[in-house]
Amino acid sequence: MSYQSSVRDRLARRIAGEIALSDTPGQTMKMWRERFRLPQIVLAEHLGISPSVISDYESGRRKSPGTSTIRRFVHSLLTLDERNGGQVVSAFVRLMDVSLVDLNIVLAMADFTSPLKGREFCKRLKCTVLAGEKHLDREIFGYTLVDVERAVKELDSDAFLKLFGATTERCLLFTKVNTGRAPMIAIKSQEFKPSLVVLHGVGEVDRLAIELADQMRIPLAVSKIANLDLLIKELRGTDPS
Repeated sequence: MSYQSSVRDRLARRIAGEIALSDTPGQTMKMWRERFRLPQIVLAEHLGISPSVISDYESGRRKSPGTSTIRRFVHSLLTLDERNGGQVVSAFVRLMDVSLVDLNIVLAMADFTSPLKGREFCKRLKCTVLAGEKHLDREIFGYTLVDVERAVKELDSDAFLKLFGATTERCLLFTKVNTGRAPMIAIKSQEFKPSLVVLHGVGEVDRLAIELADQMRIPLAVSKIANLDLLIKELRGTDPS
């Protein structure tokens, strides 16, 4: 089994487990459908059911799905994503690369049980928004906190760029940042972009970083939380569940 197939199976088990164990399985199904950017009608057509059935599950009007329904739902998400080029699964393949965590480059990472608007996320992290404020109503589904200083020292160029392309519809946070220029240049080179970028421990943000954020339509903010431990503590409290 290839590494990507292995991660695909892990992702499938993760999605199925989150739905089965959720107190609101319909909302969890909706969250994952939106993560895969699939309209109800497209998913329903693939499943051979009416879109109203999916709507009923997601709204809680229909009782919790059984094991076979969850299995078909998860399989459909992955299959349709593959037909669309496999972008979402590919992003999770990179995101689930444990070596980055082992090197203490990824300091904190989590997926939300329900999405959170970027504006609210910034508020909780005491952020000053430098660019893209009009895009802060986008929903984010989790966050990844990266130690930029260690990433630069420990990773070769390919792995460094891989790290910055490992998020989609998430917030990418950078600590131990000098000016913010290098991370934004790295993000620009990637096909997959985060929905929000937050800098921590930065002095004066480079004008180019702000210009790149505007070009890519990615909100860029600076967290005013005093130290890294407090930042991680606040991050762990951001899940809206």
